Amino acid sequence: MLVESRSQRTRQALVQAAMKRFVADGVQQTSVADIAADVGVTERTFYRHFPSKHAVIFADYDIGFEWFARALALRPHGEPITVSVRKAVDAFPFDFAMVREAATIRSRDLDQDIITTHIRRMRDQVADEIARFIHQRSKPTDQSTDGAMIADIAAHSLATAVFVALEEWMSHGGNDVDELSRLTDIALSALEDGLTHTLRQAGLD
Repeated sequence: MLVESRSQRTRQALVQAAMKRFVADGVQQTSVADIAADVGVTERTFYRHFPSKHAVIFADYDIGFEWFARALALRPHGEPITVSVRKAVDAFPFDFAMVREAATIRSRDLDQDIITTHIRRMRDQVADEIARFIHQRSKPTDQSTDGAMIADIAAHSLATAVFVALEEWMSHGGNDVDELSRLTDIALSALEDGLTHTLRQAGLD
């Protein structure tokens, strides 16, 4: 059984307090001081967990990334990369209420530039994790001279496919995990044959 640390409990309390404030008062009318006071911690403690109040609205992405990274690391060597990524996405235990609430607040209160910047940051994190996984499961001696570049291309292609599927899912309510799996399958299948062959040719399978 996993036991939450004090830091994890504080972070979760900050997310819950922030979301409650955002729903009731809006993001612009809510300050970091308000959120910290609701939890009974200092603003300094808030900033140890989040760089800004806007970052809290993307906590669902952060939690998803942590689960994704752990699940991906456990996938077996020799498994097609698209299968490994698909299984890692499926491993996430979605909190549908949180996903819907965060998506509603983002679309209601945030400028598109802020949303785009945060999603791009998370997509790049996922791509970096996939690239790390590709390198870790291959022998350096087997990699071609262009292996690093090919791994990065594959990783960013896969991350983009996952995020396109995720955004499509959330745009239709984000409340059916089977539908997310279906969309992820479609997105990754579009890349599967080409990536599998290219990675194998580069000694990265």
